[in-house]
Amino acid sequence: MFDNFYNSDTINNEIIERSGMKLRLIATGISVAAVTAVTAAPAFGQAEKNETAAKAEKKICKSFLNTGSRLSKTKICKTEAEWAEDLEENAKLLREKRGSQGGPQIGNDG
Repeated sequence: MFDNFYNSDTINNEIIERSGMKLRLIATGISVAAVTAVTAAPAFGQAEKNETAAKAEKKICKSFLNTGSRLSKTKICKTEAEWAEDLEENAKLLREKRGSQGGPQIGNDG
């Protein structure tokens, strides 16, 4: 009665089909993991570059008292490179101004 229902060939074929499906699922999982690892690696490296760039672009804020007031301050935020550029520009203007007035030059001995 149950010989046809639980035929050993049918059971063996079903096991083979399920095993094949399992292998396909495992292979698909490995493929997805490999693709994810390959695509994530450049993103991780890019994150490190962005972090380094962010440190280089970090703003430095300074407060300056406004002339004529004891309480009023102006806060200016710039990167380290911008502060260095401003300092160099101010030194250049000061050298030019002193030179036009006949005063001692900055950096010269007399």
